[in-house]
Formats: sequence, structure tokens, C-alpha cells
Amino acid sequence: MLKILDRYIIKELIDPFLFGLLSFSLILSASMVLFELTRAVVLQGMPLLLALKLFLFRLPSVVVYIFPMATLLAALLGFSRLSKDSEIIAFKASGISIFRIMIPVIFLGFFISFVTLSFYEIVVPEANKAAKNLLIEFSTKRAPRIEENIFVPEMEGGVLKRVFYARRLKGDVMEGVIVSEFQNGKLNQIINANSAQWLSDQNQWIFRKGTIYLLSEAGEYKHLIKFDEQKVAIKYSPAELSTGDKSSDDMNIRELRQFINLKEKMGVKVVDYNIQLNMKMSIPFACLVFALLGAPLGISPRRVSSSIGLGLSIIVIFIYYILMFTSMAFGELEWISPGLAAWLPNIITGGIGFYFINRAAQA
Repeated sequence: MLKILDRYIIKELIDPFLFGLLSFSLILSASMVLFELTRAVVLQGMPLLLALKLFLFRLPSVVVYIFPMATLLAALLGFSRLSKDSEIIAFKASGISIFRIMIPVIFLGFFISFVTLSFYEIVVPEANKAAKNLLIEFSTKRAPRIEENIFVPEMEGGVLKRVFYARRLKGDVMEGVIVSEFQNGKLNQIINANSAQWLSDQNQWIFRKGTIYLLSEAGEYKHLIKFDEQKVAIKYSPAELSTGDKSSDDMNIRELRQFINLKEKMGVKVVDYNIQLNMKMSIPFACLVFALLGAPLGISPRRVSSSIGLGLSIIVIFIYYILMFTSMAFGELEWISPGLAAWLPNIITGGIGFYFINRAAQA
């Protein structure tokens, strides 16, 4: 059960947190999403309703970065108010230490971190996929989209099931198609076709002018079947094929791990993907380190207004992201491990926060 002190401090942090959530949402959504969609409406003739849908689907990927910012602002403004009204001094006079006052801040920081992590895991990947499909649908309606050298692996239960290749994709027709199918990790069938067309009403592909090569368990040629037309159950639609390689933002942690394992089997370098995997945890828990940093920064004789607090939060966030990009660069150069590259900004920021907390406790 939370004590009266804990409930009082948490209540003091809620209003500035909501203010930060709204303020940073307006700032970042305008700069990261609205400008691009406005250009699409004006220059490409995108319907306003479609632009609104895209905005709503892209908003979650912005919000995950806003939660840490709002937590920082909440701690900064909340403790500034407590300090200005001499409540921090009253707490100390009553024998309550700064470290005890930090307990509800840590609790709130953990809670918002887990909310952000859940949001990152569940909402963001699905919203990004929906936005990508809408954008592709709009592009293909304006003119058939042409893609060269489509290469898509298909996994089932973490095991490679099929490798799909097409030399060219134009609209819903593929040319130069090769499908390699695996069973129990061994290649057992190859389909080679001149072309394939997507049957949207049946949700499958029809291959034309091709050959099916059946292989034995030893990998030797066993049988050959030529066909004029053959329906093949491939789960990818033209829209999904034209999305290209997956982005880490389109996958949750489990899917990204499977994707990394597949890339490793293919001999692809996965350092960047491993950094992104670790960042799916480190970014949500930036909420906790920002709470620990914002609280002692707010403890000062002068009151920090909402506008000053907003500006100071932006400066701190800017420095944090410089640290993050620098750390990621070190990770990509393999000077440090992917895990350390993702978590180093949190470690540094948390260390600075503990330093300020100790200094406030000794004041």
C-alpha cells in the first residue's frame, strides 16, 4: 500500500506529466508526421481522410519517445513546486530524507517504463504495419509500383520454411519467380516460374509457365513436374512484398529476435539489429532515469515555470539523444557491445541523476 507521502508526491507529478504528454505530442507530431503528410496531400493528391488515418497510425511510434520526455518534465515541474513552497524543507525537518522522497518517483518511473514497453511491444508494430499498407495501397492506385529483386524468407516456429525470390514485381504481377521450400531444415522443393499473378479474390498466387523440382532427403534430384498454371499458397500479398526488408519498428521483441536469427543463418551482419533489439528495452526505461534526473533538478530555491521546464526538458532530451546516437555509432563500429550501445545513455543519465540526488540530500 502506498503511504500518504507517496500518494501526495505521485499526485503532484500527474498533472505536469499530462501537460508534457500533450505538449511534446503537439511538437513532435507536427515536426515528424504532419509536415510529411501535408506535402503528400498537396503535392501527391493524397485524400485528407487517408492522411488522417496515416497520422493516427504513425502517432504511436512518436508517443513512445514522448513518454520519457513527459516523465522528465513531470519530475522537474513537480519537485520545483514542492521546493518553491518549501515542502521539501518541511519533509527534511520531519526526518524524511531525499532518498525516501525519491521512492514514489522511482515507482512512477517504473510504472511509466512498463506502460511504454507494452506500448512499444503491442501498439507500435501493428500501427506501423497498418500505416505502411495504407501508403502502399495509395501508391499502387496512382501507378503500378515496380520493385526489382524481391527476396523474402518465410519462417514457421523459428525455422526457415520457404525462401521467395522474384526478379521483378509490377503491380500484382511478378516475373522470374523462384521459390525454395524447406522441410525439417532441408531443401525439398524448388519452384521456378516465368511469372506469377496475385488473385485477390482467392488470396493466393497463380504461377505460370514453370517447373517444380522435387528433391530427396539427401538433396538429390528426384522428380520434375512442368506446368502451365499452378496455384501456390504463399501468404505474402503484392503490398507486403513491396514493403522491402522489415524495419525493427514493425516487429516486437520476439519477432525481431526471430528475424535476427534468420539473418544470422543467411550470413548477414546483425550488429545494427541487435542494437535495435536492446533499444526496445532501453528507450522505455529512459522514463525511469529521466524521473531520477528531473526530481533533483527541480529542487531549487527558484520556481521553474512550465515554459522554462519545457525548454530545460528539451535541452536535456537533446543531450540524451546526442549520447544515444554516439553510443549507437560506437556499437555499429563494434567498439562496444550492442547491449552497452543501447543502454549506455541510460547508465550515464541515471548516474548523473544519482549524483544530483546525493548532492540534494547533503544540502
